[in-house]
Amino acid sequence: MNISLFKRKWRMFYKRAFITTFIILTFVTLIDQSLANPIFARKIIDTSTFIFALLNIFYFSVGSGLVAICTICYMRLKKIT
Repeated sequence: MNISLFKRKWRMFYKRAFITTFIILTFVTLIDQSLANPIFARKIIDTSTFIFALLNIFYFSVGSGLVAICTICYMRLKKIT
């Protein structure tokens, strides 16, 4: 595994996945809130449900970044063998 290449690129992959997921989920949540019956999240009616929606977007974005790091590790390991 080329460790130096991984050290330089992992932040880029994480940021790209995090930002992309954050933007997409924010857009989907905004569209979802305009519906009469939201599909993906609870209807935001007070501060606690708003914070819950923000935390869900943030958690999914962090998870997406971690999946990106796992994917790059897997790709690097597969390239060696």
